[in-house]
Amino acid sequence: MRVRCALQDRQILRLVYPRNFKEHERLQVFLKLVSFLANGYLIRLVSNEVLGVVYIRLTLLYATIQILSREPLRKVCLAKHTPEQWPQLLSLIWVSIPFSAALGLCLTLLWTQLLETPDLPHYSVGCAVFAVCAVLELFAEPPHVYLLNKHFIRSPIIVEAVANISQTLINVCLAHYSSSLLPFIFGSVTYSVLYVVIYWVIYNLKKSKEDQMFFEVQKISVSPEHASLTISFLKQTVLKQVLTMGEDYVMTFFSVVSFAQQGVFSTVSRLASIVIRVGFKHVEDSYYLFFAQMLRRGLPPDQQGRDALKTCKETLGNLMRFNALFGLVVTVYGLSYARLALLIYGGKNLADSDGPLLLQWHCPYIAVCGINGVSECFYFATMSQMEVESYNLKLLPFSACFLILSVVLSYLFGTVGFVLANIGNMVIRIFFSLRYTAQYFGGTDALYRAVPNIPQLMIVGVCGATALLSKLVLESTNSPLGYLCHIVIGGLSLVLVLLTVWECEDVSFKTFLKSLNPIKVRTKSE
Repeated sequence: MRVRCALQDRQILRLVYPRNFKEHERLQVFLKLVSFLANGYLIRLVSNEVLGVVYIRLTLLYATIQILSREPLRKVCLAKHTPEQWPQLLSLIWVSIPFSAALGLCLTLLWTQLLETPDLPHYSVGCAVFAVCAVLELFAEPPHVYLLNKHFIRSPIIVEAVANISQTLINVCLAHYSSSLLPFIFGSVTYSVLYVVIYWVIYNLKKSKEDQMFFEVQKISVSPEHASLTISFLKQTVLKQVLTMGEDYVMTFFSVVSFAQQGVFSTVSRLASIVIRVGFKHVEDSYYLFFAQMLRRGLPPDQQGRDALKTCKETLGNLMRFNALFGLVVTVYGLSYARLALLIYGGKNLADSDGPLLLQWHCPYIAVCGINGVSECFYFATMSQMEVESYNLKLLPFSACFLILSVVLSYLFGTVGFVLANIGNMVIRIFFSLRYTAQYFGGTDALYRAVPNIPQLMIVGVCGATALLSKLVLESTNSPLGYLCHIVIGGLSLVLVLLTVWECEDVSFKTFLKSLNPIKVRTKSE
């Protein structure tokens, strides 16, 4: 389901109302869990081909129209403006609707006439409906911009929750009666209509008389400054969109894998994203703020406080060690329990597809995502603006190489090639951030903290081999008792791994694990 939050919204929530930002983050996690459970149920009702068309082809059409039309607009409108500028901003919003409609028409024709067409009924209708829904949601931008500028931060939370949950219920209920695209088409319409209606209802409840001029526009008049800024943001958004959804564009335009394989890939990717979102996101956000508050951006280490520098070095080492150990355990146990996890989640059809192999390769991807998130967390919190721009320039050619690599590897290895390309992309980003960290601290002590010690590697290896042997002997029986015994053996060996890891750690790391909220700890100490 569609859970999207513009970067500018997140900045306002984080800086103006940190409590509401946390509520928004919890909502995002909750909606992902709802979507996760709903997808697990839908997999048993509709084919992988339908899921591939919906979650790759149609969602990409919707997202391309929506993001290119909305994101540049929000970045301009949600900045600080005087009341006299509101008519110009509102004019900019209304002008974007014809642009979005023209973009939607062109992409719909491209999707239906030039690209490979799936052998499914209602595909053309689905393309048209998803495009119209993306355009329709722009009519909610005036109240959205007004409410956020007036700091009614809970309003987007309410809208997203109601619209997403309603869409999920429609999808699940209608899938019992039709295994075609129709449930998802009606679900998309439900989401968009509720999204627009609820925003306008909340606006009418919240507005004051003096704010009535916000929507009073005598004639459409867009200032050259706002137009130029919007075009600049549009260029940036195009690049960001290609990099963010590069795999989907490759699958859509190059037809390197079938629609059924796309459905399996999207399902497994969503499963892996839950681990990344829930397991890493909150920790990364918290420690980004910690490093940003402890160290002054752009200043060399010798001009930072000695105690602050020592604390950050130790914290970064412990944080990287935590994520490295977590990723190691996920990777080792993922080899043995990928098929069983998909069997429980999506049923026999998903378990007997390419899903288990994809999930096994997603496990090391989760591990490198954890290391990358932590290393970039420190990187972006401390480097200067010039270093940020230099990093972005370096990232551009590697991002282009990532897209080319995705095409080549997908031709060679199918959907697994996309995961391999993602792992390669993450490894390159880790290299840059770790090199910066080593230069910043004048050594690699913090980096070596991420390497598990010999006893930990030995126990993980032995327990991983035991779980793999259990998979070969017990899971192959395809009986409930065999599955149960396989789970019990894995659970007991995992407990042994966790106990050994804990006993082999020093006091610093144990203290770190007991308090994973650095901002709270620092506030109390001050």
